[in-house]
Amino acid sequence: MRSRVMMGLLACATLMACEQPEFIPQTETVVTYRPDTPGSNEMLRAPITVSDGLEVLISDVIIPPNAAVPLHYHPGEEFLYLIEGTAIHRQEGIEDLPMSAGDTYVIPPNATHSPIGGPNGARAIVFRVHVANMPERILVDEDDAG
Repeated sequence: MRSRVMMGLLACATLMACEQPEFIPQTETVVTYRPDTPGSNEMLRAPITVSDGLEVLISDVIIPPNAAVPLHYHPGEEFLYLIEGTAIHRQEGIEDLPMSAGDTYVIPPNATHSPIGGPNGARAIVFRVHVANMPERILVDEDDAG
């Protein structure tokens, strides 16, 4: 038992003596999170340091019961995880996709879409790889849609 304790102490001392990587805090992170507010509540916006011109956005998206999100697209790829409720994902060029809590979906860059909340609404965590300094979403006039 004593030898195990000594080995543990030696391992801790060795680790503490090793050079630790420098922690670099995110200085350009923007947080505007408002829990339980309908719409797209941005939780994080930060540059992707390994790729010029891209940023990541993480949002808590809340769609009220039976409400339709205006037709829009994003200047980047969107990764969606539905955490509560149900929704219909409507996207130009594909059939409507019914979604339930636990479902995931990837929306391609610039895909025009307009989800609809189910009878109890829907809530999703959305992660976007996005062209830097562009608006989160770009609205599309229904009359101009294909």
